[in-house]
Amino acid sequence: MTFPSRDLIPPVRQKRIVIAAGCRCELCGEEYLAADLEIHTLGTERARTGGSPADLERELLVLCSCCHQDLHRNCVSDDEQRALLTYRTPEMTEAIREILSTKLKPYVPPEVDLEETFADATHLRTHYRGM
Repeated sequence: MTFPSRDLIPPVRQKRIVIAAGCRCELCGEEYLAADLEIHTLGTERARTGGSPADLERELLVLCSCCHQDLHRNCVSDDEQRALLTYRTPEMTEAIREILSTKLKPYVPPEVDLEETFADATHLRTHYRGM
């Protein structure tokens, strides 16, 4: 059973991984637009729990929609899917691991006085209109 990659990897990172893979399907080798490629995760417990970036990198493939559907439709074993990972270049492997290991900084909203900001925006708008 596979786990949806959208649950494991945020969409921005998925796009970066696709670009790191050269926008090519790792099964058929065809080049596609980044938006037309999907991240396929192998169905192991390690993939679902996350693990280290090195572990997670070995649990995903970049595939076009046709190849992705074929993998699911034909119930290709995890071992056969992992065989595709041997064709990755070391540079691609390292780039994907780096993308997966990047820690996101927590968002801290700026300290803003909303009433003052609204007053400034309203003043500029009325001044601009000649009121």
